[in-house]
Amino acid sequence: MRGMKLAIAALGATALAGCVQEARIAMPADLAAGTERLEVAGMGHGERGDFTLGASQGRFVRQALQTRGHILVHNVGRGGFDIAGPELGGRVTASCGFHESELDAGAVTVSGDRLAYGCEFERDREPLTAQLLLAEVPTSRGLLAGRTRAGELQLGDMRIGIRAIHDMEGGRVPSGTPLGYAFDIDGRQIGAVDLNGGNKTIYAPRAPGTEREAVLMASLALSVFWDPGA
Repeated sequence: MRGMKLAIAALGATALAGCVQEARIAMPADLAAGTERLEVAGMGHGERGDFTLGASQGRFVRQALQTRGHILVHNVGRGGFDIAGPELGGRVTASCGFHESELDAGAVTVSGDRLAYGCEFERDREPLTAQLLLAEVPTSRGLLAGRTRAGELQLGDMRIGIRAIHDMEGGRVPSGTPLGYAFDIDGRQIGAVDLNGGNKTIYAPRAPGTEREAVLMASLALSVFWDPGA
C-alpha cells in the first residue's frame, strides 16, 4: 500500500540519485542572486524525524493513506512540523492535511474531488493569523497535460501566491509533477523552494520581515507534504 509504495519510491530515488539530484528548478538569475539560499536537511524521506533549517532545529511528522473501492480511489494524509530557532524568530508549528479522490478505470484515471492541501500555524503555542491553501489546477501542457498545483499563503494582512514550478534548470523537458514552488506578491516573485532530492532548498528574501517569514513557513509546509500525484 501507500507506505510500501513510498518505500519503493525512496529506494528508486536512491538508486537513481545521480540523475534525480541534477534536476533542479529553473530560477530567474536576478532572483537567485538576490535571495538567501537555505537548505532544509533531514526532511527528505520517512514519516517522522528531525530536520534543520540554518541554525534552527525541528521535527516533522507525516502520514498518507490510500483506500480503493471498485473504481474509486481516496488519498488522504496529514502532517506538520515544529521548529525553533533564529530563522523564524522563535518556535513555529504547522498542522497540515490533504484529501483527493479519483475514478480509476484501469487505463483511464479521472479526477473526482481534486487535491486540496491546507495548513494552519502557531507561534510559541499561540495561533497565528496564517493559513496555507494549495489545490490541483487543470492545465494544458501538451504531452504533460494534467496536474499542476497553485494556492496562497495568508499571513496577517499579506497574501503570497504559490505556483508550481515544472521547468528544470538548463531548459530540459518540464516535469509532469512539480519540482518546486514559486512565491509571488502582486506578480513579483519574492522566493522559491526546490523540493527535488533528499534535501530541500529555499530561496528566501534576505531582508528580515513578513515576506521572508512567509516564504520560510510556506516552504517548510510544502517540504513536509507527500503529494499523491508525485
